[in-house]
Amino acid sequence: MKNLNLKLILSFYITFLIPFIYFANIALAYFFPRTISLSVSLSLLGLIFAIIGLILWIISFLNLGRSFGVLPQKQKRVTKGLYKHFKHPMYLGIFLTFLGLSLANASKPGLIFLLFITTPILLIRANLEDKKLTN
Repeated sequence: MKNLNLKLILSFYITFLIPFIYFANIALAYFFPRTISLSVSLSLLGLIFAIIGLILWIISFLNLGRSFGVLPQKQKRVTKGLYKHFKHPMYLGIFLTFLGLSLANASKPGLIFLLFITTPILLIRANLEDKKLTN
């Protein structure tokens, strides 16, 4: 019983922590702009990455439908839409969005946070999901 309660409490906090981490990445890229020197073309490329990432993120969310969850659950793997071509298109979309925002704003803190906090979390989540999903 204690194990179940601890698991529920941990799940509750992680469910709020993950979106907060995503928000922190956006906030760093926005509030600390121009901390690295980038060409206009690289900033424009960042904007393109952010738009592509956001589109992937939204379409992936729609493709998941009721299967969407912040924490991985034991369920059948989605194989329609983008999930027919990519294993984790939502995580790719999240990565591209934050990479693009950080590049477009030339934000060194945004890039550092993405590389050392957000990306490992995305990789861990993808790995945990792969273990839970069935074909």
